[in-house]
Amino acid sequence: MRIRTGRVVACATVLLAPGACNRAPVLEGPREAAVRQLLLSTAPVEQRFTGLFEYFSQGFVDHVSSDGSRVRFAGARSVNGRAVDDLDGFARTGSLLAAWVYSQREGHARWAQMLRKGLLSGVDPHSSGYWGEVGEDQRIVEATDIARIVWLTRAEIWDQLDAGQRKMISHWLLRAATQRTPRDNWMLFPVVISEVLLHLNADVPAAELLAKARAQFTDYKRYYLDYGWFTDPPNGVDFYNTWGIPYDLFWIHWVDPGFDPDFIAAALHQSAELTQHLISPQGIPIMGRSICYRTAIPVPLLAANLLGAEHYSSGRAVHGMDVVWRYFVAHDSLRGGALTQGYFGADLRWLDKYSGASSCHWGLRSLVLAFLHPVGDPFWNAAAEPLPVEVADYRLDLPRLGWIVEGRQESGEITITIPKNPVDVVEADPYSWIRQAQDAFSRRPHRPSNHEIKYESRHYSSAKPFPLMDLGT
Repeated sequence: MRIRTGRVVACATVLLAPGACNRAPVLEGPREAAVRQLLLSTAPVEQRFTGLFEYFSQGFVDHVSSDGSRVRFAGARSVNGRAVDDLDGFARTGSLLAAWVYSQREGHARWAQMLRKGLLSGVDPHSSGYWGEVGEDQRIVEATDIARIVWLTRAEIWDQLDAGQRKMISHWLLRAATQRTPRDNWMLFPVVISEVLLHLNADVPAAELLAKARAQFTDYKRYYLDYGWFTDPPNGVDFYNTWGIPYDLFWIHWVDPGFDPDFIAAALHQSAELTQHLISPQGIPIMGRSICYRTAIPVPLLAANLLGAEHYSSGRAVHGMDVVWRYFVAHDSLRGGALTQGYFGADLRWLDKYSGASSCHWGLRSLVLAFLHPVGDPFWNAAAEPLPVEVADYRLDLPRLGWIVEGRQESGEITITIPKNPVDVVEADPYSWIRQAQDAFSRRPHRPSNHEIKYESRHYSSAKPFPLMDLGT
């Protein structure tokens, strides 16, 4: 057993000021209390999740800039700087608003107008809200959500724009689609953007763009392991296979059903099959980086259901989503109209340096997929179907992933065992006062990476995620 020493400064229940822990906790406000009460009630699923939409959409309104293109939630900044962090806020929260518009829900015209304003300001080099020229940087990631926003709202926004406005949007997105990316899940971002541009009939070099997208996707498929999951070199397998990779695969297929359909459909089906064995009403056996995206864990179930994959009924998808959101909201994961920067409350031990105040809103991806279903859709009224851990004990031996996954019905505990990792890492490096002082002085994050505990422990359990409190008591 590997143990690290040092006083832990967790910031586990506070809303963070830029670069450091607040000394006094920000208590749960009336909005958090109301949405928590609603979500944990016995009200119909659609009513409860509409309450979540209202919470996050009001957070968008409360924190959006006057030009409409930037959303700045309270919290710790990323290494990318405030300008990109604010783009995160627009892109990642705006995707949820765009899904609401797509399904023509109440007030959709208002949200379409807000998104239109932000989009046109963000892509205009002469605007105070300009997002900046896309290079080989974080803007590629956010451009993928911008492309999704444009796609989902195309009837309300894109189709109503003049040629000059379309050209500005196309130019900004095309820059993102043609940049070189790291050789990991970033390789999917240009593919998504390219497919959107092509199917909007944007003024882009179509043949060249499609050829590049297909080549990049073929290259990325070399990272495929099995069971619908991919490797994340050099770290190995991690949870981007729940909230990241299947989400992009879904959107590629949603926009262009003819793009490598057999591979994508099979990968999504298998990803949902494994992911459902990782969800319990008593928690998630979390590991890897970017854990603040935790509420997007049911994405594979929702994506497989939307694409009509066999065995992934609406009842299973809705129940998986419901279980995850109930669990995290019950454990204090909402503050100030946003998801907190940690696993439960704000906790900078787990916040990666590339994550800022709005980054956690990739966690809204499960809601984005859910709200593609319109009001009264059978999806919302499907009878809940139990998750595997609610039905029986199980053991999954996954040699290509190097995992053994076990579920215990009686306790609801799910564990991942990684035999190649010889010991358990049981204590995290702290977000110490020295790190806090460095943050405050430099205005850049000096948070601990805690790589060993994220990737090199032998066991990961839903009952005790990382070195947090034992949740079985």
